[in-house]
Amino acid sequence: MGMSLCVMGQRHSVFLGIELGGDRDEFVEALEDKGFDFEEEDEECTVLSGLFDGVGARIEVMATPQSHTVHLVTVYFVEIGPNEVGLLMKTNQVRKQLKRKYGKWDHTHEHNLEEWSSPYARVSLGKKRLGNDTFKTLFVQWQDRSGWEALQREKD
Repeated sequence: MGMSLCVMGQRHSVFLGIELGGDRDEFVEALEDKGFDFEEEDEECTVLSGLFDGVGARIEVMATPQSHTVHLVTVYFVEIGPNEVGLLMKTNQVRKQLKRKYGKWDHTHEHNLEEWSSPYARVSLGKKRLGNDTFKTLFVQWQDRSGWEALQREKD
């Protein structure tokens, strides 16, 4: 299951009031100030943990390898675990919250980056297997187009 929604009228995607498209260290520090705990970091991914929307979550902040520009943030609701009923209930709750906040959803499929109606951002909701766990978990992603474009330039 994947859903996508474009964030209109702003320059960058925003996660918990923090703009993507900026420096990873500043972004992570702002998340720590909001009560999230640093877990681990490599060249492109910083992992934090804490409560998100009242549920234990793993937050992955993805940054470009050279400039460390944040281009993607993913929240995995790890506390839900293999509970399919809990997963369905949380999915419906998050879907309603995101629809209220951002308005427009495309229920048919996840857009490719080239199909974004906003030049700046998208928010996605779906289910994914997390690590070696055998259960699916809900994830929500905030992606920034300018950060993604910076990533493409640094890969070339």
